[in-house]
Amino acid sequence: MMNRNAATVRREAFTLVEMMVVVAIIALLLAALLPAFGAVKRQAKIAQANAQFKALDTGINAFRAEAALGGAMPPSSSDDPQRQTIADPQGEDSNTKIRTAGAHLLVHAMIGADGLGTPGFRDLNNNGKWSDDTHKKLDPDSKKCGIYAIGDTGDTAGKEKFPRYGGAGYVDEKMKEHARTLQELADKGSILTNLEAISPKIASGQRVFTDPWDHPILYYKANPTSLRMTGALGTPVRPGIYWQEDNGIITGTKGGVVPDEDGLDFGQGKDAGYLHNIAVAAGPDPNAAQNANWMDTFRADPQYDHSLAKFILDGSVKARPTPAQKDSYLLISAGPDSRYGTDDDVLNWTRKTD
Repeated sequence: MMNRNAATVRREAFTLVEMMVVVAIIALLLAALLPAFGAVKRQAKIAQANAQFKALDTGINAFRAEAALGGAMPPSSSDDPQRQTIADPQGEDSNTKIRTAGAHLLVHAMIGADGLGTPGFRDLNNNGKWSDDTHKKLDPDSKKCGIYAIGDTGDTAGKEKFPRYGGAGYVDEKMKEHARTLQELADKGSILTNLEAISPKIASGQRVFTDPWDHPILYYKANPTSLRMTGALGTPVRPGIYWQEDNGIITGTKGGVVPDEDGLDFGQGKDAGYLHNIAVAAGPDPNAAQNANWMDTFRADPQYDHSLAKFILDGSVKARPTPAQKDSYLLISAGPDSRYGTDDDVLNWTRKTD
């Protein structure tokens, strides 16, 4: 009787071979499904990045619609001669300069450098520049105050001295949760820029909006009056519709701190003396008319590979080199591969390469 029960138990249990077969089948199923799960997750993050861009687009247009803010899109560079230097919004005077980027100035425009709403970019001391008025010094004479001044006595104690716009901001709370300092991102390994080597320093509280992969969302405002696609500092200065160095402290530029790691620099472009500067003018140019095949030449020239000019080129325009969004602005997320300037970047425009 006991022998028959033991035999029954043995027949109902899995053998080692059967267990191994089951494990192998599960492993095969997981191997087949994991890429699908990864692809779904990847697409979900891309969709999230596109939703962020829509939120920023709404905010930028709301900023532009506010007449008291000048009726223009937020700047992506300082109006200081050094282009990327402003008075520290946490500083007590206009002499404390910090480095900034288009990504930072977008946050200043959407929620303010201190997160209390944006005061805009205003020339308080009437010297023709707003970049030396972005501090928080408080003074009875408003012309000596910084745009981020907070009252400290009487009815104005704890209140902003100058009007803030957009309520608590032109973007929602979800977008605000994606505002991080570059140091926070560097500590996480999300960016590789050597922040310590940048001079002047970047203010510790200055934030950027981040994409779903925890990388800065780059912002470039167009300068539609320029006759060149891209511009750069140099002698002479060559203005462009877009400037690579607007976010140079994040992407790297020849004129700033260039990270050693591949993928964070758009590259020097053809003319290393004027970084990322495309040689053919974007406006009417007799040389362009003489070179009907300039687009093919431009694409084939390896010296332009990985340049900002090549990345933002609108390939649908055949007459002359023209950047995408030439009348407005660019938003760029590094995308799933965490590298700017590659095919998986999430953009607020559709790349047209032919």
